[in-house]
Amino acid sequence: MLFGLAWRNVWRNRKRSLVIMTAIALGLSGGLFAVGVFVGIAESMVDSAIDRNLAHLQLHSHAYKANAVINNDLPNAGLLIDSLKQLRTVRGVSGRGVFDGMASSPTANTGVQIIAVNPQDEAAVSSIGRKINEGTYFEEVRQNPVLVGRKLAENLDLRLRSKLVLSFSGKDGSIIFVACRVAGIFETESSLFDGGTVYLRHEELTGLTGGEKLVHEVAIRLQSAEQVSETLASVSVMFPNVAVESWKDLAPELKLSAELTGVTMLFFLGIILFALLFGITNTMLMSVMDRVREFGVLMAIGMKRARVFNLIVLETLILSLTGGVIGGIVGALIVRTFASVGIDLSAFADGLSAYGISAVLYPFVPGEIYLQLSFLVIVTAVVAAVYPGFKATQMKPARAIRAYT
Repeated sequence: MLFGLAWRNVWRNRKRSLVIMTAIALGLSGGLFAVGVFVGIAESMVDSAIDRNLAHLQLHSHAYKANAVINNDLPNAGLLIDSLKQLRTVRGVSGRGVFDGMASSPTANTGVQIIAVNPQDEAAVSSIGRKINEGTYFEEVRQNPVLVGRKLAENLDLRLRSKLVLSFSGKDGSIIFVACRVAGIFETESSLFDGGTVYLRHEELTGLTGGEKLVHEVAIRLQSAEQVSETLASVSVMFPNVAVESWKDLAPELKLSAELTGVTMLFFLGIILFALLFGITNTMLMSVMDRVREFGVLMAIGMKRARVFNLIVLETLILSLTGGVIGGIVGALIVRTFASVGIDLSAFADGLSAYGISAVLYPFVPGEIYLQLSFLVIVTAVVAAVYPGFKATQMKPARAIRAYT
């Protein structure tokens, strides 16, 4: 009975109710889209880093973690890699030799990180092979082919088949020089990575490092990001003498960004709902003042003040939830549309690449956000109804009836 009365009261002033419902719907749909963009940026940073080079898990020797030098490689890396490939959650495993060195062209030189890989294994772990926009993936150059980032190619004035000399310290402290040819130029989402990374094959270094294949880092790509904790625990038990870390341990800034995104989303939606709260309160207060005589009559014939208060709360909930549902549906449709086609931010590509963010953004809103939003809308409605409800319950029935007779 009370709900039916509240529903009729909401639509007695159709224009006023539609205005506040529209305001709520627009505010929430815009808020959801903004949340989708925030999450999309955070997801883009994490996914790009994992896809580019980070992988889901990495293994190093404890000595290498303490001092990242050429001598602190992983012992029995081949057996370790073969064992990891047998795990059901693993999609790919790549053993990498990692060397800090110099890259020199005929015109310039710069410090770089030299990464020695098995091309097939690396292709199953990272996207470098798919990011090549000029040349090939270690092909068409017979001797010492290398892959360089677009930014590095620009800095050193390199083109396909350009000569590049790499140098780094050997195990005995001597300087090792490798004359290479550029086989491919890659371009990832990160200009910092592209400006300081060179890939070459393990076989090019084996003869220069005492005939042994040096592996300092084993990168693991999983079937799903949801399997990180499970696989981390399994691998840690399998290899207790090796440092096993997830991407969250390797890149704590990305972990923090992902965690703060949830807080930022709720804070942003909270600001929108706080602004809407005043509009809802104002609407309900006008509704109460327009119906002073009605409330006087209701209380005069025996309606308790608590039921009058509940009536105002119900009316506010109907207004807020109706607008909230419409806003949620519209917002979800907007997010879904842009999630399929993407938002082209290529005009800001240079700035975004400094943070490892893709130039095409795909908004995404986690399912739990809709539940949290529903809760926030209900809380906002109840808070907005308190003052108008209090005003209604403070009326004196006789005075209210006489004042508007």
